[in-house]
Amino acid sequence: MLLKYIVKNYKSIAHPIEYSMFPTTQNLDHKYLVTLHTVQGPWKILRRGALLGPNASGKSNFIQSLDFARDYIVEAQKSGTRTGIPQFKGDFSDIGKNSTFQFMFYHNENVYEYGFTLDDFRVKEEWLMILGKTTFLPIFQRLTTNEDVTSIELSHYLGRKNSRKRRLAELLKETIKKNQRNQLFLYKLSENGFSIAESIVEWFYNIQIIFPSSKVHMLEMRLMQNEHFARFLSSKLVNYDTGINKIFAQAKKVQLNKLLIDMDIPQEIIDDILQKREGLVNINGRLFIFNEENGEPMLCEMILEHSLAGKTFSFHKDEESDGTQRLLDLLPILFGLTAKSSVFFIDEIDRCLHTKLTKTFINDFIAKEHRNQLIFTAHDVNLISLEDLTQDEIWFIEKNHSGESYLKPFSDYVLSPDTVDGYSNIKSYLAGRFGAVPVIKGDYSR
Repeated sequence: MLLKYIVKNYKSIAHPIEYSMFPTTQNLDHKYLVTLHTVQGPWKILRRGALLGPNASGKSNFIQSLDFARDYIVEAQKSGTRTGIPQFKGDFSDIGKNSTFQFMFYHNENVYEYGFTLDDFRVKEEWLMILGKTTFLPIFQRLTTNEDVTSIELSHYLGRKNSRKRRLAELLKETIKKNQRNQLFLYKLSENGFSIAESIVEWFYNIQIIFPSSKVHMLEMRLMQNEHFARFLSSKLVNYDTGINKIFAQAKKVQLNKLLIDMDIPQEIIDDILQKREGLVNINGRLFIFNEENGEPMLCEMILEHSLAGKTFSFHKDEESDGTQRLLDLLPILFGLTAKSSVFFIDEIDRCLHTKLTKTFINDFIAKEHRNQLIFTAHDVNLISLEDLTQDEIWFIEKNHSGESYLKPFSDYVLSPDTVDGYSNIKSYLAGRFGAVPVIKGDYSR
């Protein structure tokens, strides 16, 4: 589970901002919390978090920073290439040329802190720590000086001195100091079988980040292969009042060459596809399956059934409303939440959705006990009513006069008796009491 995240010098984020899943309220309802058992005793952690703010405030940049860090951690970086870090473009001499990403998280009954700092060419700092009874203990620490000299200190967690594992770690340390300075040492350890590094890279790999343009991977196949999932999704679509009674997927034979021509696919790509005789191909959002026995192509289609005037009619996904299509991207998250825990980040969760549907989804997320977390951005001011989210779960994000994004926890504000009801909270927010609202300027063009 995510406990804290700090990011510095990424797009509109200049100075470090810290996001925390630690509650500030002692008597918070247990349904919003998970109790983690650590070496320092039980810690209570929030299961959900919301970042609210106006357009262009940096909400998406915050999620994108997580996406960048996650990909940099779990994907191999080619030696000698640039890091590709998109930094703040404003003029702040105190932030320097380095960007930092730092995570505190709970995994396999331990609390870890992992972070790295990089510039356009190299990793400048990297560290992995594990929580001890009094403080965090280093697993490894890496530092590159201004003279481009890299040193890495290893601890006993990477093997006893003179052991085979320790000698391998020492060799990897020397290699990364010479010509792999844009690569993360954590990834190198994981790649070479160090179990503690493999476990941590796996935690980052399991982070799910969903943008407005994200689509569920192979949804049609999941519907065809898992009847339980199809029934679950059908029941949710009924509960969310979409007008859909049932969703399923079916495969049918097609004249692939003609269909691809009708889809305006270039001929050279068509020729490559027609040579394929097995497996799956996704073409412009349409899934084709090749028969294992004879190589015949089959089009896998998602069908959504509606009842209209007592009769059943079938529709394809692209015939559904934008709101229904958004639900098809979100509702699969709720399936199997009691399984292995993950952190779900959703940018613009309320996109194309009625307030009631957004509230229903975020409440469905904590309907059962599990260790998954949901962290999302939104514009919908109705979420500030504190009817469905607690004050501890809400953060405001906005930009200052210098164009940099910063965070403010809603828990910093003491609500007076006249703002205890939801309507008063919304009025106070729109009036600018909590910030993070657009400032509409007058029209001076006349």
